[in-house]
Amino acid sequence: MTTSTPIKAGISASLTGQFETQGSQALAGLTAWADHVNESGGLPVDGSQRPVSLIHYDDGSMADNCRQNTERLIRQDRVDLLFGPYSAGLTTAAADVANEHDRLLWNHGGAGDALYARGHRNVVGVLTPADRYLEGVLPLIRQVNPDANRAVILRIDTGAFARIAARTVEIAAEEMGFTIDLDLRYRPSQFQFREIARHVGELGPDVVVAVGRIRHDIAAARALAGLPNRDRIGMAVVVATPISEFAIALGRSIDGFVGPSQWEPQVSVSAPDVGPPPETVMQLMERAGQAHSVPVDYPMAQAFASGLVVQRSLEEAGSLGDEALRTAAGDLDFTTFYGRFRIDENGRQIGRSVALVQRQEGRKVVVWPPEQAEASLRYPF
Repeated sequence: MTTSTPIKAGISASLTGQFETQGSQALAGLTAWADHVNESGGLPVDGSQRPVSLIHYDDGSMADNCRQNTERLIRQDRVDLLFGPYSAGLTTAAADVANEHDRLLWNHGGAGDALYARGHRNVVGVLTPADRYLEGVLPLIRQVNPDANRAVILRIDTGAFARIAARTVEIAAEEMGFTIDLDLRYRPSQFQFREIARHVGELGPDVVVAVGRIRHDIAAARALAGLPNRDRIGMAVVVATPISEFAIALGRSIDGFVGPSQWEPQVSVSAPDVGPPPETVMQLMERAGQAHSVPVDYPMAQAFASGLVVQRSLEEAGSLGDEALRTAAGDLDFTTFYGRFRIDENGRQIGRSVALVQRQEGRKVVVWPPEQAEASLRYPF
């Protein structure tokens, strides 16, 4: 039996500000999922099929606005399902509000570990946490050059993601015998990287890792790409490399850059346990992306996947109650097009890893992990 009473889902999305692109992609991903659900007859609740109605508010990429939006979704709109925003900082803000109201937050866009370290059991993580984003970087360069032992890190000095991702490289460097020749921390106001890049070129490290916000990553990459001695650098890793905005900004200079990606079409699960096959998901996301004027990148896939996780948890729980859904999510172990879903007792995603892609002749090519690699790393940078 189908009922017209919709299931209300809500999200605070960054449609303006520094996270505008990724926030718009996240909203498009959830929209694509909701459209698919509704076209398929709705979600099963108490013996009936109910459509999904998606409510969203722009937070301008600001934490205070995100808190207000989340409060509004909970108290005024009384949403049945609460999805988090893009960005670790904004997701933490939304999770704090959700925790105050004892509501469950489905996290598709906040990779920071602070969410889970705070002991908020009300967060279900769909994406791989930040401490696994760059875990393959040093093993990859060592695979290509067994003598590699020198690294450089360029990181923004604010935000949980950069701190955690860079720390992963530091830990791996210590374990694998790498020396970090330069660990430069820059302010958010830093957009001139020419002199920094020149110094990196003079050092000639086996790998340079740049972790900033997307505008900083673009500026740093442009400076590195323009070096006359760039081939002295073994591998250049820039976190924003897989994002379409990065590719548009770099143009022909993009080849050689490596970056972490939560998802690429070529690493999709071909026959998932839950949800449509990857070809269908791509069609749905491309349609939603066109409607929101954004390309398909992994932030969109993460959001779509979070909808599928909710869908499967709802089937298991048989109820829209947050406690029942959280229990179901904790018990489940399954795959979607996006990969495996499995969380620990704190809600942290432990079922999947992050791929490393390299831009080769304008294409994104998976170069790590070895079992998913499409081609070898092009080396040196």
